[in-house]
Amino acid sequence: MISVGFTRPRDRIAEGERICSEMGFEPFGAPSFDPVRGDKEVFDEIEEVLSSGEAYFTLFASITAVEECVDEYGKEKLLALLEKTNVACTGSSTEKVLKRLTGRDTDLVPEVYSGVGVAEEIADEVAYKTVVLLRSAGGDGKIVDILEKAHAKVLDEPVYDMVPAQICEDTEELLEKTESGTLDALLMTSPNSFLVFYGQMTDRFGKDRTDEALRKTFKVAIGRPTAESMSKAGMPCDTIAETSTFEGMLETVKKKFAL
Repeated sequence: MISVGFTRPRDRIAEGERICSEMGFEPFGAPSFDPVRGDKEVFDEIEEVLSSGEAYFTLFASITAVEECVDEYGKEKLLALLEKTNVACTGSSTEKVLKRLTGRDTDLVPEVYSGVGVAEEIADEVAYKTVVLLRSAGGDGKIVDILEKAHAKVLDEPVYDMVPAQICEDTEELLEKTESGTLDALLMTSPNSFLVFYGQMTDRFGKDRTDEALRKTFKVAIGRPTAESMSKAGMPCDTIAETSTFEGMLETVKKKFAL
């Protein structure tokens, strides 16, 4: 059985392992981050702007952004807040979670699944209009740069932050399996997830042993931003998933190993 390693926020490990098993892989999941709710002032400002009808587009930049907003406002209140705005999600997974948790359809999912993809697609229509960006405090700012260059008024709202997860038994197992060369494929689900895992590897085994082990492992990036992060660290991915979802990465592994 092909072994697949991955890191995700702690609350999505079980889901990832289930999907891996259902698709015929042996999963080795480990937590990358734990989400921390944003400040109350952030949610108060979001509520004020959305209630006013000022927001032309509201962009959910991740599944966690959706979950944090639902937890903060509740389903019915969030639905009401989204009545007067167009809604964009950075990918189909985020779109599905928004629909499942609130019943709200998404008005735009970009062809290239990413926040930058959304920004590029709406840039021509947002001049002098308000865009509410709901994302992690650790975002790289590219989305805001694109929208502001298009003369949009951007409310950049960090509805959560991601704190690196403590190393646990699952992390230890994934690190050891990767270093030993017995892991067939490694899924990198976000730029920061890669950086955390790469840091854990180099802390444990040193850079040379880490790089040697990772070069022998089939590495799949979920999308372009993650691939760029890996390249900057000197450890480029072997491929980018055709569809930027967890399932899409596993389909890429299937093709690689002719399953």
